[in-house]
Amino acid sequence: MEKGFIRKEPVKRGANYKIISIKRIFKSIRDDYKEKIEETVLLEKSIRELEVKQEEPESRVWAINSKQKIRNKIKQLINEAEERLYFIITPDLLMEELGGFEWILKEIWNKKFSSEKIDIILALKYFESLKEEIKKLLNINVKIHAIEGENVIPFGLLIADNDFLLTTLDQVREAPEYTSGIWLEDGFERQILGYEHLFKHFLTSECKEIKLTTRKNATQN
Repeated sequence: MEKGFIRKEPVKRGANYKIISIKRIFKSIRDDYKEKIEETVLLEKSIRELEVKQEEPESRVWAINSKQKIRNKIKQLINEAEERLYFIITPDLLMEELGGFEWILKEIWNKKFSSEKIDIILALKYFESLKEEIKKLLNINVKIHAIEGENVIPFGLLIADNDFLLTTLDQVREAPEYTSGIWLEDGFERQILGYEHLFKHFLTSECKEIKLTTRKNATQN
């Protein structure tokens, strides 16, 4: 009766009730739903106009101190990388006096072996003890550049996809140590680009690429 589908005679007692036509009932229901749908469309449009455009999330920069934290972060970035690893490896990560090179070169070998498409370029101080490990990496298409000269490397740099870790020299002893670092998490392309240029400049100005040679070529040289 409230919707008007049934009508009552205007008498106090013994009133009769009459239903209106089915056609009019369903037309009324459809019109009601149509009105509600139009209201929701209008409401949705109004809300979209009021929405504030979401800003790009800010990349985060973290300070890292201590040898162990830096090594843990290096492992994490290597393991999580999918597209590229550009790495200036500081000498302390390769020296026997400070833990040896096995762990880091093994991490890199495992990464390239399991993800062939990832682009890995390394720069490091060459030691004779690294020869066999370097051969293994070259055989799976890891590019390696030997850092030339006797000067102490002032910094280390690892670019892993959109993250980078920059480490700096803290103290120079018989075994230099790099125990302070800055880690950029989820950086924008414009933030990473400058460090890519720094990496490429370092390769061209301070390094010489190491390549595999056949026994015949080695004899001739």
